[in-house]
Amino acid sequence: MIDPPRIEVKAAINKCKSAGIKTVMITGDHKITAMAIAKELGILENDNEAITGKDLENMTDEELTKNIRKYSVYARVSPEHKVRIVKAWKANGEIVSMTGDRSK
Repeated sequence: MIDPPRIEVKAAINKCKSAGIKTVMITGDHKITAMAIAKELGILENDNEAITGKDLENMTDEELTKNIRKYSVYARVSPEHKVRIVKAWKANGEIVSMTGDRSK
């Protein structure tokens, strides 16, 4: 069962893409669910661009920083994983912004 994304999300992601902004998904959802939603929104193009929190735990900070650009979906992550992900993007010289879900 998938909670569908809000209608305006796909348009917002397309605007970001056209402005040269890379959008990634960081979620606690199961990897398969996250990948399905990310594909629908245009965030995920290849299945190998998705990684789980468990995968992150098996990487050193250096490995994550080196490979961070390979991933567009981070599934089954904890708050600690989110911090590592943001730090890895920043270590690559990127400006990072994060938003969250809002209640309906």
